[in-house]
Amino acid sequence: MVVKDPKWALSELKKYLRLHERVPLPPEEITSSAKTRARGKKHERDTQAYAVKHIYEALFGEYPRHVDEAVARRCIFEIERGAEMRENLQPDDAPVIDASELHPWVWEAARPHWLSGNHGAALWAAGINVNSRLQAKVGRKDLGETKLLQESFSLEDPKPGKNRLRLCGPENPDLFKDRHVGAMNVGGGLYAAVRNPLNHVSPAENPLSENEALEWLAGFSLLARWIERAKVEAVESDQNDFGGARGSV
Repeated sequence: MVVKDPKWALSELKKYLRLHERVPLPPEEITSSAKTRARGKKHERDTQAYAVKHIYEALFGEYPRHVDEAVARRCIFEIERGAEMRENLQPDDAPVIDASELHPWVWEAARPHWLSGNHGAALWAAGINVNSRLQAKVGRKDLGETKLLQESFSLEDPKPGKNRLRLCGPENPDLFKDRHVGAMNVGGGLYAAVRNPLNHVSPAENPLSENEALEWLAGFSLLARWIERAKVEAVESDQNDFGGARGSV
């Protein structure tokens, strides 16, 4: 990850280090056990620690367990030489997933849990939010998750109270079928194989690495993009309710 203004971040980090530099005590304050003190006052050091905490989160995608001079120096190294290290150490064909670039329906819901290190809760929150967005888009609260995805991406025409999502028109029947059946199956698979098992087993029985959790969040991000991009196809009843016409929103 990157910070918007590296010069500002470096200035804040170096300010933190300066406030923690040891300086001699005035002669009248020296004792056998105390000859130096931190340059900054306690409230100054505490306030600056918050800046370091947020810079660390911007750089590494999580909050540090605690803030000290080593954390500040790690941030400085990342800003000044991190890109150089990755360029020379990582293979050219190894792309990196940036969680902040995931669909906002996913990352905004997952982020608080992710930063606390609870990756299972992050996945759970992302799945819940994507489902809520889908319910709102098609105007249905009676179904959710896999069943709602099946209804929403169904190849059948819309019916009263059963709106459809359309990723493309039916002009090319094979493409129409592939895109909608594919979205239906991918979405259903994410809820059945990723989100739901979090309900049934403990973290000890279903250990989840950070990398694996990020891959699964990327899957929910893909589903969210399909849902957001899709047009809603609904039945528009005429004034006499003698029939209906299809319309896209």
